[in-house]
Amino acid sequence: MPKLLTNIHDLPQAVVDAVQADPYTGGGDISCTRLIDAPQVTELGRRHADQIVTDVSDRVWSLLGQAVHTILERAGLRQPNVQAEVRFFADVLGWQVSGQMDHHNLESRVLSDYKVTTVFKQHGNDSWTRQLNVLRWLAWKNGHQIDALEVIAIFRDWRKAEALRNPEYPRAPIQRIPLPVWHLEDAEEYVFERVRLHQAARMGFEVACSDEDRWKSPDKWAIVKPGNKPDPGVVPHGYVVQHRPGEPKRCLTYCDVAEWCVQWQAERQAFVAGEVGRDE
Repeated sequence: MPKLLTNIHDLPQAVVDAVQADPYTGGGDISCTRLIDAPQVTELGRRHADQIVTDVSDRVWSLLGQAVHTILERAGLRQPNVQAEVRFFADVLGWQVSGQMDHHNLESRVLSDYKVTTVFKQHGNDSWTRQLNVLRWLAWKNGHQIDALEVIAIFRDWRKAEALRNPEYPRAPIQRIPLPVWHLEDAEEYVFERVRLHQAARMGFEVACSDEDRWKSPDKWAIVKPGNKPDPGVVPHGYVVQHRPGEPKRCLTYCDVAEWCVQWQAERQAFVAGEVGRDE
């Protein structure tokens, strides 16, 4: 929960209070969610926790996700052979790694994770796969076997008209998304490597964010003539091929610690100076 909270849109006090009452605290030295995230972001967030300013409106989807989890947790606790909202711990290289499972069916050995998300992610993504495989590894370290992983996706932007028109669109506003299951040895190797990276960042070593960490769009090239718009054809005489690096969207808009990030500040100056092209 951010310590400095603004309310620039003058939202009701009940919304502000609900955001401030966020009960999430993680657990251990590092949670599963933090483990799979960029070490640089996690460490800068720790160092500048008292300086990060967040507006209430930016927490609305988190608030919705909490509501969904609370309702589904209540339902899960009534089911036999189900573990709901159980947190597991494991010691790794002197740190305690923790992770909380939304819904674990002890009979079918299926781990389900609830997510309020967008239709864009209807086929899952690599981050979800990493998260659930780390949770599966944590469950194994605590004596539980899990054979299958899935996300129960609730699409906040689902439209019935689009579902009727487009056969590739989700049929319903909620669906199961199966995820790949790693070998436990591979999961363990991944966990240890991530802990090493986060420990390096904690000790002050530079652990730069990857393009994936930064949500960077692909680079583009355009055929241009000075003063003219790009030409999609071959390169004629007098034209040049212009490289247009992709935008790191997280750095630009969504990173709470961008102002303290040396990596981004160096690149940001290039954006401001017009040395780095913007996506069109």
